[in-house]
Amino acid sequence: MKLTTEIDITPSTHRIHPRDTMVLMGSCFAQEMGAWFKSHRFSLCLNPNGIIFHPSVLARIIHRALENRPYDDSEWIEHNARFHSVDHHGSFSRMDANELAEAVNFSQHNLRAALLNASSLIITWGSAWGYKWNENGQWVANCHKIPQQHFSKELIEAAAIEAEWMEVLKLLWQHNPKLNVVFSVSPVRYWRDGAHGNQLSKANLLIAASRLAATFSNVHYFPAYEIILDELRDYRFYASDLLHPSPVAVEYVIEKFQVMFFAEETKNYVRALEPLLKFISHRPLHVSNEEWSERCAEKEQVILQLVHSMK
Repeated sequence: MKLTTEIDITPSTHRIHPRDTMVLMGSCFAQEMGAWFKSHRFSLCLNPNGIIFHPSVLARIIHRALENRPYDDSEWIEHNARFHSVDHHGSFSRMDANELAEAVNFSQHNLRAALLNASSLIITWGSAWGYKWNENGQWVANCHKIPQQHFSKELIEAAAIEAEWMEVLKLLWQHNPKLNVVFSVSPVRYWRDGAHGNQLSKANLLIAASRLAATFSNVHYFPAYEIILDELRDYRFYASDLLHPSPVAVEYVIEKFQVMFFAEETKNYVRALEPLLKFISHRPLHVSNEEWSERCAEKEQVILQLVHSMK
């Protein structure tokens, strides 16, 4: 008897190797996946502008990084004695405009360098709903707690997402012909948009991602949304807010990602690494600080040797 509708995962033609460089950008689910890759010592650039939900903002960020066009003081929004960027998460906001410019341009430099050398760009779109700054009609990454009357909330259509990303993909391949792009849609439900509004949003994202994957051989779609919503259709796989996937669900999705995209040597690398990481993360009760530090240092040395041997 089958108790779940299992999502069929076909291994992709694109394989990720331990030595590869990756860029992960997008929603909080991209952050969850990126944290796993970081803990397993993969080389990656993770959400350099912070968590970004909207596909148009992500497209603009990548386009600008490839153009190598720095930000300047004319672009900041000042509110509550702080300066904000419409292309960045609130964690970048500063009380000093020069400090903000330094932070965002350093971030953009790192993103550009990563995009030029990466073998994989993994994009997780969060929502097709977004906010436009009324002053110039530009989509914003974050409203930075600025009063609502300064923004207009809109739903972007699938065709508009597709057209925008077609241009970005072509520009990416001009700079890095070997790059493969993996699109996914975040399984996190945006309940503030309502049940119907959330479904409309996800539908537009799914349509755009599917069309792009069907158009280009080096664009791929990973069904994170379908795995959570269909295969793990049970609230026990959600966090206490009933909107975000639980740690168990995230781990399950990452296992499916490995099946689809990991080369055999990458799977072997992860299998060899995980007992070492597990040892470090579980400290015994009756071990002195000094002894535990020595044990962890020994395991870290083994991890370092393993990582170097694979890269």
